[in-house]
Amino acid sequence: MEPTGKVVAVRGATVLGETSTADRFSVGSYITIIMPESKILGVISSLELGPGGVIRFSANLFGKFDSGRFQRGTEELPYPGAVVEIPSESELDLIFNTHRRFDFALGEMSLLKGKKNYIDPDKFFSRHIAVVGATGSGKSCAVASILQKVARLPGARIILLDLHDEYGDAFGDLAERINIGEFELPYWAMNFDELLETFIDPDDPAARSESVVMSEIVLNSKRAKNLAYKDSITVDSPVYFDLTDVKVKMQSLDTERLPNGKEGPFYGDFTRFLFKFDTKVNDKRFEFLFKPKRFRTSETFSQFLELLFGLKSGKSVVVLNLSNVPPEVINALASLLARLVFDFNMWNPFRANLPILLVLEEAHNYLNVRGASQTARRTIERVVKEGRKYGISCMIVSQRPTDVAESVLSQCSNFVAMRLSNPDDQAYIAKLVPESMGDLLDVIPALKQGEGLLLGDASILPLRTKIDPPNPFPKSKDVDFFTKWSILPPAVDLQNVVERWRKINY
Repeated sequence: MEPTGKVVAVRGATVLGETSTADRFSVGSYITIIMPESKILGVISSLELGPGGVIRFSANLFGKFDSGRFQRGTEELPYPGAVVEIPSESELDLIFNTHRRFDFALGEMSLLKGKKNYIDPDKFFSRHIAVVGATGSGKSCAVASILQKVARLPGARIILLDLHDEYGDAFGDLAERINIGEFELPYWAMNFDELLETFIDPDDPAARSESVVMSEIVLNSKRAKNLAYKDSITVDSPVYFDLTDVKVKMQSLDTERLPNGKEGPFYGDFTRFLFKFDTKVNDKRFEFLFKPKRFRTSETFSQFLELLFGLKSGKSVVVLNLSNVPPEVINALASLLARLVFDFNMWNPFRANLPILLVLEEAHNYLNVRGASQTARRTIERVVKEGRKYGISCMIVSQRPTDVAESVLSQCSNFVAMRLSNPDDQAYIAKLVPESMGDLLDVIPALKQGEGLLLGDASILPLRTKIDPPNPFPKSKDVDFFTKWSILPPAVDLQNVVERWRKINY
């Protein structure tokens, strides 16, 4: 190749250079820097016009060609004056065919038409993934496309928390669809933090007393009804207990009078708790949680897990539809479902044969560090920090990454960053990726719908990628307002709307 430029300055893993061949350079394109015994690969991150028509550029260094192969990273840095070239077709093939043996690609490289972006699927799925993008960027379609690529594998196990019923039809016969509002999710499978989240208002002056007393009641009820496990049971053990025991004992303490006629130590303290308790337990929207019909004994727990995780059906994808669940318990249920996945594989001696991908859609709704509820965040923090050693990986999906706890996103080793127009979101993602890749994120606001910048361990280089369209699509397509307004709509069956409204589960 003929020289097209030269290095004029070196700043760590970034080089500054000059070229007079402007038509061969663009942000995101590749250069090679000639060294005595190797070639160093760089990715252009910025361009500007200098004096006399010279084009100045900066490039991030990512690897080198040595002995007929490409390796990521380089211990050798270029020097000012080093010659810059455009890599040849064979050199590009050497780079992008590194992972070709896996025959797994999310799509085509945007800047190299016809070339697939092959990645290492083991490093992609086993090291937590973040998929971020503004509304309308194609995020849901990207998630569906990625999961469809592995859903047909005979041993795949994917559990997806779907807050808006978008993914039910995206996997066809490969998915087990569970509408949580119609599926029994027994309260006794909750740990104590999740029960507190559900029943106790942290702003109640008596919240601390309510928590201590409720803990003792739940523990005693669990031990009394599970004598075979009595000595090993804790307040968090997933065994049956009777919610009525909680009400009866708390009511007794709330109205207690001592033999001398004086009021008991908790007299009147639990009135607000009991009102909230009765309201929730007797609310028809919560029957799936507080009034189980099938799972009423500890012995049914195995059957419950078999259905919840799709182990009985053998389906590779389990879509847990939370759209018909009251918003008041979303945080507690997200915590419960994520924790059940974690605990299941933690106690599974054959977990190495059953790796699980837990997909957390709309994660900003329950992983917000500034939210009043923190149970789900604490649970999922534990999953992302410890899950990999138990064969559990997470895919965090969000349109507002700034609303997702940094302690969660910072554990992700792979990012699919789609269009983000909010400067705060852009800066937040830039803070989470290696410093050498920060400049490349400047392209994020200009990404097309369905395009993503793929960064992380699984990709040989940070690559702008046209994600393959899913087939079938999730139910996430925007309504075409102008098109719909341009034709006379059919008459609205108002009675049908009202009937559905009244019968809805939440």
